[in-house]
Amino acid sequence: MKPPVGIVSGSGINLLPLLDAVHREIPFHEVPGLPDGGVKGHICAFVLGECAGRQVVIQSGRLHVYEGWTFEEVTRTVDVLAGFGVERMLFTNAVGGLHTTLQPGDLVAADAVRAWPCARFSLPGELAPGFVLDRCSAVGTYVWMHGPCYETRAEIAALQHWGAMTVGMSTAPELARCSQIGINAGMVSCVTNVCGVQGPPITHEHVMVTASRASEKLCTLLRNHIPEL
Repeated sequence: MKPPVGIVSGSGINLLPLLDAVHREIPFHEVPGLPDGGVKGHICAFVLGECAGRQVVIQSGRLHVYEGWTFEEVTRTVDVLAGFGVERMLFTNAVGGLHTTLQPGDLVAADAVRAWPCARFSLPGELAPGFVLDRCSAVGTYVWMHGPCYETRAEIAALQHWGAMTVGMSTAPELARCSQIGINAGMVSCVTNVCGVQGPPITHEHVMVTASRASEKLCTLLRNHIPEL
């Protein structure tokens, strides 16, 4: 039997409809040494079940550096998933689009991940996902910024100069931890806004609503890929 696939959902993303059967749900606070997150739109639980005949562990919600957690606390969830037997993992997240061709609701696979400098700890300048899902809206570089503020116009210009496709506040620490312990991991991002476009200020509520609307499309994409992971 193949080992279970681990899937992590980001802000406002609901991947639970992906499961054909649910066997067990474990809240973060029931796992020794794992803090409970407090960001709205993150259930913070592990849901064990099946999809397309494959055992799956969905991590519904995550921890973020901007909440004040350490690198070890943020990435502890990766160790928990490894404890469930996960050897391949897919991260999802909500992001800002940095390319003019992107639209809210688009799904972007990451072929490279860069980390904006962080005073609290350092990450490798560039991380390479172990695999890239096809059939996404686009493929490109994701840049992690520690937040919690959304990017300024100057930062957006710098990220675009880098050639980045998307920007967000999660996943890079977890991907780095996957590399450390030998888990093969990939990433698909849901674009919730296009950076630098004139309009109302972006809020977390807007991010959650847009990500929620794209969840069905994301579930369809993942269901098509799960048998091969």
